[in-house]
Amino acid sequence: MPKAYKITSDPFFVNGNLTQSAIDTYTELEISMPLDSLNQEGIVVHAVYWTGSTPSLAPAVESQVQMQLTSTSQTAIVGANNANLISFREVQISGGAAEFSGPHVLDFIGSNAPFAEHDNLMLIATDNVFLGVGSLNQLAVKSVQFRMVCSRIKLTSSAYAAMVTNELSS
Repeated sequence: MPKAYKITSDPFFVNGNLTQSAIDTYTELEISMPLDSLNQEGIVVHAVYWTGSTPSLAPAVESQVQMQLTSTSQTAIVGANNANLISFREVQISGGAAEFSGPHVLDFIGSNAPFAEHDNLMLIATDNVFLGVGSLNQLAVKSVQFRMVCSRIKLTSSAYAAMVTNELSS
C-alpha cells in the first residue's frame, strides 16, 4: 500500500509563547514554519506540550484559560470538530459561591504524555501554525507557552495538493 508521506528528519521542537492583548480577549500569534513547497514538504506533529497562567480565582464564578494551536488563523477558540485544530488545552477553576475546586486541566487533543515518533496528531502542509489564547472571568491578562514536537515530511503530489487545498479553504 503506498504511503502519502515519508519522514525526512529527526524530531525537532517548535516553541512559542503568547500573552493576551486584553483580559478575556482572544489573542493569536502566527508562527512561521518555513517549508519547501516546491518539494512538497510538510510537517508531521508528534506531540504538543503546554504551560500557561493559572486561572484567576474570580469571586463566585467559574474561571478558565484556554490555549490552542491550529494550522489556520482563527477568530476565537475552536472546538474539537475543527479540522485545523492541532492541540487544545483548557485550565479551569470550577465551583459556585460557597466552594471552588481546581485548577482542572483538560486536554481535548494532545496531552503532556511522552510521545513516540510514530505518534501523529496532525499533518501540516502550509507555512504557518497559529497559537491562540482565550479566557473567561479573569482578573488579569494570561500567557501561554507551547512546545511542538514535529518532523519534516515529503508528501506525494496528490497528498500535498489535497492538504494545501484543505488548509487554505477552511
